[in-house]
Amino acid sequence: MLSNTLTDTRTTDVQATVVQEIVAILDEDTVDELGELTAETELSALGLNSLAFARLIIKLERALGVDPFSQGGDFVALRTVGALAGAYEQALSARTEA
Repeated sequence: MLSNTLTDTRTTDVQATVVQEIVAILDEDTVDELGELTAETELSALGLNSLAFARLIIKLERALGVDPFSQGGDFVALRTVGALAGAYEQALSARTEA
């Protein structure tokens, strides 16, 4: 049961970090227009161009200390904020287990 609590806490922390970094990249008007970002928010709805998305990935790598795409993970297949957070959660879990 403790491990589930730790996993839930890590998930919440990772998702919060992902949302925080997205908001930091988006301009204020876009954030206001989008409203609350949730795990279900489509990444395509964020209006990030390729450069902004690359900046987001770099900021997340620095903030979370892992690169889920270094082993060939397919970031193109990620469709939602939750899926992006999930990629980082898996990378953190793999690093912890190693």
